[in-house]
Formats: sequence, C-alpha cells, structure tokens
Amino acid sequence: MKKCRKLSEPPTLEAYRLAQPQGSWDQMRNDSFYGGQQAYTDVKRTLVRGQRCLCAYCEIEIAGGMDDAGINAKKHEQRVEHFHPKEDRSGTLNWALHWSNLWAVCPGGSQRPPDGIPFDPSRYLPPLPANLSCDAFKDHQIQAGKLPASPEGWLLASDEVPAFPLLFQFAPNGTPEPHPQNCGALALPGSHYPNTTTLVSKTIEHLNLGCPRLNRNRCIAKAQLEKQIRKAQQSAPGVPPQSVMLDLARRLLSQDADSPWPQYFSLVRWRLGDPAEAHLQSLNYAG
Repeated sequence: MKKCRKLSEPPTLEAYRLAQPQGSWDQMRNDSFYGGQQAYTDVKRTLVRGQRCLCAYCEIEIAGGMDDAGINAKKHEQRVEHFHPKEDRSGTLNWALHWSNLWAVCPGGSQRPPDGIPFDPSRYLPPLPANLSCDAFKDHQIQAGKLPASPEGWLLASDEVPAFPLLFQFAPNGTPEPHPQNCGALALPGSHYPNTTTLVSKTIEHLNLGCPRLNRNRCIAKAQLEKQIRKAQQSAPGVPPQSVMLDLARRLLSQDADSPWPQYFSLVRWRLGDPAEAHLQSLNYAG
C-alpha cells in the first residue's frame, strides 16, 4: 500500500453535489438529469489518473494506460471505494459524494467469472473469502464485526500513508510486513493503536493484503524484477551496484506523471532500496 495522489475534484461531481446535496452514490451513478452519470465517469477516471493506474490498496494494475482508452480497457477491474461508509448521514457531510473519501480500487478478487470461463488467478482465486482483499475484504471484516464501520484510526487510508519513509517490507513468500525501523521511528496521528507498527500490521490484516492470491502475484513480480536487475548488472560490468540500481529506479519509477506506476510499486521500491529512495526524493515524490 502506497501513498496515493489526489487530483482536483472533477467539476461535474461538485456540480452534482450542489444540485443534489443529499444524493446517494447509486443515485448519482444513475442520474442523467443532473449529470450524475458523467460525474461518475469523471470521478473514476480522475481517481485512476491520480493513482497512476494502481489500486489504492493492493497496488495491482487497474488500467491499461492514463488516457480514456487505457482506463476504459480495464473498466471492469476498477471501482470506487468509500473509505468512510457512504451511508453515514449522522452529520452534515455527505460522505457518498465527498471527494476526499473516494479512491479507485480493484474488485479485490470478488468477481467470479461465469461458469466454464477460465479465470485469471491474479484477479480471482478460490477459496473465498480467504482470497478477497482491499475493500471487498474490508467490507467482510466490517460485516463480521472485526472492524468498525467507520475505520478511521483502525487502518490507514491511502492519503495517510506517508511518502517517506517506506512503511512496508516483504517476506520471501510475498507477504507485506511493517518495516520495523521505519515504522518504529514514526508516529502517525489519529491511530487507535500504541504504535505505527501495529497500525500497519492491522491495515494489512483488515485489507487482507497478505492473501495467497496477492502473495502469488508479488512473487511473480519480484522474479521479473530480479531478472531485470541481473540483466542490468550483466550489461554494465564494472559499474557499482548502487549505480545500476539507481538507473533501474529511474527507469521503473518514472518521474513522468502521465505514465502508470509499475504494479506493486512498494515491492519494487523496497527491493531497489536506498537508490530508489534517493530517486524518489529527487522527484519530490508525494504519491
């Protein structure tokens, strides 16, 4: 899980909220009279672009590119997550249409293909709910009474993940873990836990970011990355290893805000180590 960049709110969402201040999310999605359908499309596209085509939770790719065609090509692999429950009407804020409450996420392994259609194990893998993740598993945790409906302070929202330092490291089987040094040195406001290590651990747990499906995906991604590292080292004999890794970081973690981040960004960043941190610092990386 990484810090995600939030672009400016689409004017169509603001216009709809002004026209229908008590409107629900489903009402907006189906409302052509007040421009709700266009607002929904604009919201999803703007979120995906801000997140540079990655799920706000597991960092799987949810778009084929940053343009409309690339986003539409994987539209069934994207949905909009409300971090705070959209049904909450206890105050004056309409959480369903509140821009800072919205994130683009993957279906979290919840979309079962029709019978007889081969499934992509990176996207759907029985059994469920063991292989649900992201908001699909978050909702499962809430329904099971293991997570409050209002999860603030019980798990990290994408904008609460700091750009620096990296809070995650990865076990050999692909499981994300709290980075002990970085988490131990950082206090995050609003947490209900005694330390950041526990907050990160509970975030992994409540989003099931260490499920077998995602771990399998990360192992494949890491093997591909190791192949790139070996190839880069072999093609640059005599070049210091740190310089090779820095060059890879520059290529894989592009400064071009109009290009997608690589899948499993945090895994790539962690594996490339200090050179990746130096590169991201030079970019003023903020999500």
